[in-house]
Amino acid sequence: MATVFKRGGKGPWIIQWYDHKGDRREMSSRTTDKRRAEQLAQKLESDKLLRKTGIIDAATDGFVQHRKSPLGEHLTDYLADLRHRGCNPRHVRTVEIQLNRMIDDISAKHLTDLEPIKVARHLRALRSVPVKQLREEASEEKQRTIGPRTVNAVRSAVIAFLNWCVRTGRLPHNPCQHLPKVDETKDQRVKRRALTTEELTRLVQTSGQRGLFYLVAAMTGLRMKEMRSITWGDVDLHNAAMLVRASIGKAKRDDWIALTAEVVQALAAAKPKGASPTDTVFPTLPTTRTFSSDLATAKIPEYDAAGRRVDRHALRTTAGTMLARAGAMPQEAQRQMRHADIKTTLRHYTDLRLADQARAVAKLPTIAPVRVDLAATGTCGPTPSTPSNPQQYSQQSVRQTAPNDASACDGMRNPGREAGVAKPSKSAGKNASLRDRATRYTKAGEEDRTPDIQLGKLTFYR
Repeated sequence: MATVFKRGGKGPWIIQWYDHKGDRREMSSRTTDKRRAEQLAQKLESDKLLRKTGIIDAATDGFVQHRKSPLGEHLTDYLADLRHRGCNPRHVRTVEIQLNRMIDDISAKHLTDLEPIKVARHLRALRSVPVKQLREEASEEKQRTIGPRTVNAVRSAVIAFLNWCVRTGRLPHNPCQHLPKVDETKDQRVKRRALTTEELTRLVQTSGQRGLFYLVAAMTGLRMKEMRSITWGDVDLHNAAMLVRASIGKAKRDDWIALTAEVVQALAAAKPKGASPTDTVFPTLPTTRTFSSDLATAKIPEYDAAGRRVDRHALRTTAGTMLARAGAMPQEAQRQMRHADIKTTLRHYTDLRLADQARAVAKLPTIAPVRVDLAATGTCGPTPSTPSNPQQYSQQSVRQTAPNDASACDGMRNPGREAGVAKPSKSAGKNASLRDRATRYTKAGEEDRTPDIQLGKLTFYR
């Protein structure tokens, strides 16, 4: 039974009871009237009995309780769970900013306020938000709106938050799971291109000590964070391999990648004597401005005619493109690039040109031309000569008869008929009588032609 008491003999009445799970619960009645506090305690006891008997669904009742909680509490628990799972702090901060901006825009206070219509309206409004972006080739600051990729990132953050609410029993389902994505192909803001072999050679040769960094980054496809954290203990020069530890990799797993002979030789020459396995291979990384300066020294344009840019991450695109040009299988390139989906390797990290297609087509086998003798169709070329005995009436099918006034060929004519002498026939009388009963018909479009005669099926009796 629920008990009602005052803590310290003063203040509102406190109710203490055991819920349907057997856990002890305590709450304030928020009143100094004992009778009202006892009535509230009796209601809590009756609700416990209804839940234990199954009349009230405990799961549904839990959804109701979570819906009454402020939305900020759910968001705080979600961000704490992301940090506990080891997500990148920068990613957690970005998700926090995106979700707080959405909550303020649609004035959401509870989970029930995250309706698909309101969230979709917020995503559409993001397309008109101006973003200041300073391009290095331009001297003036340009105003640009948020791109579709950023809008899709906000959409993914909202859906991930609501999916977490479903997994933790705060919502029965995700109301925004069917929100459509924005097409990113029509407005792609960042377009990268891969360096050619000649450009990469000039960049490595003209960059001095930074040439080793560019060589390793372009031949291994390591990300900037991975290049900063790689140690000499992760490099196996004897087996020409490198370990990307789970603590520094994006995939959160240990991956081995292969090294070329050129990279092994360069790393062996650059390794200091007495280097500890915990020492980093690249203590300092070139900044974006330094990389742009090195590109200018190597006479490599940062932007091409199509507006595609060469930045530090483009060195990873160069690695994927060189694997494709070398004839590596897509599965091998995916393993070397350490992508979870092969579509990412083929779509974003393979920059093949028309020249690459021409080289691939040149490898196809040569097929000998096939000689085909075509018969004359009468549409071109000389007309065949007319035979000496042309056919004077067309060939007829089995069920057709010759026209009435058709004449026989010259070679088949009866001399007696030419002289006007008719050869008597035994069936002449029968044919004459049958001809009178034959069915006559006219073909379409041949009104002026003498109608043909078609004999029906005959039955003779003896």
